[in-house]
Amino acid sequence: MKWMVGLALGVAVLTGCSSGTPPAARRARVYHATGQAPEHQQGDIQDCTARAQQESAKASGLSGALDRLGGAVTGAGTPGYGSGQEGADRAFTACMNGRGYSVYW
Repeated sequence: MKWMVGLALGVAVLTGCSSGTPPAARRARVYHATGQAPEHQQGDIQDCTARAQQESAKASGLSGALDRLGGAVTGAGTPGYGSGQEGADRAFTACMNGRGYSVYW
């Protein structure tokens, strides 16, 4: 099982490196909690990595700044996961948890 996780993380790292942005799953250990097949886990890691990068980029742009300002004015708090690697890590973890995996950093 450990080799499957290593393979999946290796693919996630290589996928992130090819796009020029840091991968969201840089240190994550991902374990399937509901019996997903290794091929399915690999696809989920890629999907959640891409989603985490999008969320992080969105949070660091103008719309993210306006959302934070609006949240401060209305008292609604800061939406989203935040920008940068920490925000991407949070978004990746939430995505993988939603698909039935346990993520440990």
